[in-house]
Amino acid sequence: MTKKWNLKTKILLGYLLVVIILVGVASWSIYNFMTLNDAINDIMVENYRSVIAAEGMMEALERQDSAELIFVFGQKEKALDIFQRNQMRFMKHLSRAEDNITIEGEKEILDDINKKYQNYLEKFYELRSKYEQAEINELQSHYLEEIMPQFEAVKQETRNLLQVNQGHMKTAQEKANSNSSQAIYSTVAFSAAAIILAILLGVYISNLILKPIKELTKTVKDIAGGDLEHVIQVESEDEIGELAHEFNKMTERVKEFEEMNVSKIIKEKNKSEGIVKSISNPLVVTDEDNQIQLMNPKAEEVFSLEEKEVTGDHFLEVIDDDRIFDLITAALETGEEQGGTEQEAFKFRDEEEDKEFYFRINVIPVTDKEDNINLVVTLLEDITHLKEVDQMKSEFVSMVSHEFRTPLTSMNMSINMLLEENTGSINEDQEELLTVAKEDCENLNELVDDLLDLSKIESGEIDLDFSNVAVDEIFEASVKPFTEQAEEQGVELTKEEVEDLEVHADFNKITWVITNLIGNALRYTEAGDSIKLSADKKGHKVHISVADTGAGIPKEYQHKIFDKFVRVGDDQDSNTGTGLGLAIAQEMIEAHGGRIWVESKVGEGSKFTFTLKLPH
Repeated sequence: MTKKWNLKTKILLGYLLVVIILVGVASWSIYNFMTLNDAINDIMVENYRSVIAAEGMMEALERQDSAELIFVFGQKEKALDIFQRNQMRFMKHLSRAEDNITIEGEKEILDDINKKYQNYLEKFYELRSKYEQAEINELQSHYLEEIMPQFEAVKQETRNLLQVNQGHMKTAQEKANSNSSQAIYSTVAFSAAAIILAILLGVYISNLILKPIKELTKTVKDIAGGDLEHVIQVESEDEIGELAHEFNKMTERVKEFEEMNVSKIIKEKNKSEGIVKSISNPLVVTDEDNQIQLMNPKAEEVFSLEEKEVTGDHFLEVIDDDRIFDLITAALETGEEQGGTEQEAFKFRDEEEDKEFYFRINVIPVTDKEDNINLVVTLLEDITHLKEVDQMKSEFVSMVSHEFRTPLTSMNMSINMLLEENTGSINEDQEELLTVAKEDCENLNELVDDLLDLSKIESGEIDLDFSNVAVDEIFEASVKPFTEQAEEQGVELTKEEVEDLEVHADFNKITWVITNLIGNALRYTEAGDSIKLSADKKGHKVHISVADTGAGIPKEYQHKIFDKFVRVGDDQDSNTGTGLGLAIAQEMIEAHGGRIWVESKVGEGSKFTFTLKLPH
């Protein structure tokens, strides 16, 4: 009987019964999920696109109305450009709505919108034809009497389209809520029955297995307490009996080893702990499971901990710092040293001295003879003096920049007056010299603006307008200014399609960061190269990248590329920029709670990546 019901058979039987129960619960849950999915599709798929299209048409129509007012008041070219661009936007959204007709009566509304919009366009073209001959009063009257009623008519039909789809979405939502409630009740009931059955089976199977294990456990505890003379007595002939026999043999070997090596182990341990405790910088040693093994007195002071109380605890349970933990994780995964840069500095405030200290994070993996990582050493190098020097430098640069602004403005105005010959005529040579001086003044103005922007960001004075922004919209706004330049250079500029991916960020600031990266990429690429924007959701962050196939960045520059006034290699021409773009970009990303880095190989190109938070 014992051989028939060995430990393996007992466990497999228990698992089989649990699997059967799980399959039943899973099947019922899948059925409910499919029902809910159908209801949700009614809301999201059928009507969402039409709602977006209606909102897009209304927005484009408002922009066209604004353009007509600009047109009436004399800014013809600007008004026509705005009107025509938004006409294209309106027609694009109208086409999308026509491709997504899902509700009875929606087609008739769209036909009315199209018809009335064409009437609206005809009235504008009549206004355009009168522009040269008519007085402004006539143009205004035409706008109010002819165009405005058509505008209101189109807008009202667009509202009707929006209301119809929103009403249908509300109905579908109520249906989904009803299905959800039914699914919850039925799933809870089914799960409760399955849990009760699983508990009863578990109690029965566990009693078959645990009785001999309890006897074994009691004896093992005695041995763990130091009683190496104890012999385990288990009568079972299954795997538990085999385990007891092998454990008795192991106890004998441990007893022999302990007698031989205890003194040597204690000596080496004391030596290692002495070295660790003598290091003046904070040092923490963790194992492959991220559990704390050692901590020197300076680390105890910085983290307000006691080594004896936290030894064996997980790193994040006692030190709540994701940056340090991410570097430790990276060291375990790659086997390479991590950190070592000022951008990843750890800040500590000493309340007694009322002073802030900064530490550079250095993470070093320790391997055994088989190159397996068994320990990770985290050393925090005190760089407070470097931060203080950098702060003084930033304050000095900010002060000098403010002082430069007024004389630069005066110089620029004076040069403009001379170039416009307000103070007398100038010859060709003088004009050339003044033009060069004007360009230099503009370069200095750009440098001063960059320095002041950087100073504001570093001091926390910059205002960030956070909102939930679609990554695709950021890409569109970032690529648009460079499309023509990329075509002229023969560089392929593309962006990855990232629909339904949003970030919580300042739209304008992040757009500026990406345009700066694209501009740098165009500067170091040639005909036949490519630049690509991409984004990917990883955990609670979104990783946004700008990659090119250009010249690449030498390794010796990669660790300082985000420092102020740094230019790569021989790029020392003042026309290539101030050397502050990447420094400002880094500060902006850090102000968003993210980080930025570069991966590059000379001759293969560069990839700049930064992280942003997902919407709340």
